[in-house]
Amino acid sequence: SITDVCDGIMVARGDLGVEMQPEDVPMLQKEIIDECRSQGKPVIVATQMLESMMDNPAPTRAECSDIATAIFDGADAVMLSGESAAGKYPVESVAMQQKVISRVENDPKWQERKRPEPIVDGTYPDAAMASATTLAQALKSKAFVVVSKSGASVNRATRMRPGIPIIAITPNESTNRALALQKHVYPVTLDPTKFSSQGLYSEIWDLAKSYGFVTDDKETVVLAMSEPFGLPANTIKVITKETLEA
Repeated sequence: SITDVCDGIMVARGDLGVEMQPEDVPMLQKEIIDECRSQGKPVIVATQMLESMMDNPAPTRAECSDIATAIFDGADAVMLSGESAAGKYPVESVAMQQKVISRVENDPKWQERKRPEPIVDGTYPDAAMASATTLAQALKSKAFVVVSKSGASVNRATRMRPGIPIIAITPNESTNRALALQKHVYPVTLDPTKFSSQGLYSEIWDLAKSYGFVTDDKETVVLAMSEPFGLPANTIKVITKETLEA
């Protein structure tokens, strides 16, 4: 499929509407998003999200619902085009889109929704990541940290949809720029080989605190990484303030 040979997919509904019947576009959007998630690739939903704000300072209610639907479908990102590039209200358009995203992701219906089952392909890296995700959810961890060289382990983590922030640590800025499109991923450029094990754990704890994810010493952070560095994730660790002081 197209997704197999792409690093990411944009669901441009305008282009889809030219090639397909308009009534087919909503279901194709869901199908494409599901396929991208199964492969751990970022998917962006775009085109006419806030079209009326090209000329008006406020959106229609249907446009707000369109953004919310893309979020519930599982999109990693939603994008404006003409609204911010050539519209009369570019700043207001971006602010409105952010408001809708924040409103949806802080609503009880979003928090209580049935989460998709983790996608595991039978390999040990996927099994390890599924285990780390389950552990993070069971502990109600405030952050899930993935240390990766290529970013592949981060892709595995985000397709599990753990429902908590994922701090992605890689030594390459170019890799992190790509990972920034993934849902709930916060990329950090850091070379883990320059730290001792305990030093890296302390650095991760400080990162989680600096983002505001950890606010109490009794909270936990789950780490998935590889030993030696450079292999697929094969090690899981729970980091707490107590373990750092041990």
